Amino acid sequence: MRVFTLALGLGAGLLVGAYAVRKLDAAKRATSPVHVAGRAGQAAGTFAERLRFAAEEGRRAAQVREAELRTRYRVPDLTTAVGE
Repeated sequence: MRVFTLALGLGAGLLVGAYAVRKLDAAKRATSPVHVAGRAGQAAGTFAERLRFAAEEGRRAAQVREAELRTRYRVPDLTTAVGE
């Protein structure tokens, strides 16, 4: 019975130790300067992409609103007004 308990304890200790080492190694890799810089670069690229998309959507919305206001107040477009 003692041998079984000893073997069970050693096995559990090895499993827990291996799990802890793997977690610590993953944490060490995640906080390495190269990995942090890579994540920052990805985040910056994603932010720039979202900013570019938002600017395009803003321009489209402004054009639609301008057309609505010109129609409502009967203001000709500059290209139309210059051509007349």
